[in-house]
Amino acid sequence: MADTVYKLVDSYIDHIEKLKEEKKQQYAAEAVFPCTLKILPNRVYHSKDPIVCDVEVLEGAVKVGTPICVCVPSKDRGADIVHGLGRISSIKTSSGMQIDYAKKGVVSIKIIGENPQEKSRLYGRHFTASNELLSQISRRSIDVLKEYYRARR
Repeated sequence: MADTVYKLVDSYIDHIEKLKEEKKQQYAAEAVFPCTLKILPNRVYHSKDPIVCDVEVLEGAVKVGTPICVCVPSKDRGADIVHGLGRISSIKTSSGMQIDYAKKGVVSIKIIGENPQEKSRLYGRHFTASNELLSQISRRSIDVLKEYYRARR
């Protein structure tokens, strides 16, 4: 009798874990992890959509599908201007190997604009190597990260 109860509890726990993993996979596209990237000067290979350049991952983790923006100081207004650049479509290492994410080091990224505004952004005109690239995080992505990606204690 006790053996049956333990088996039921174990199968219940396994079932709940599978459901959590399925939900995590379902919301993976909405989960945007924070990252800060530094554009390496003289390593911008294509300056307009798609933007292809080498970056150094300063903080966080950059993943394929991450929406990227750049924060540029305003010339006449006090607030900074945030330009959306698009989503990262591919990440390559210095050896040319395609990867899904990077946490530290220098990688090559390709950013593809999703709308006409993002497609019109030009390296050298709207932003330069002195500006850091940031992941564009929304309230929805924060909620998804809290719900499905937070480490449980």
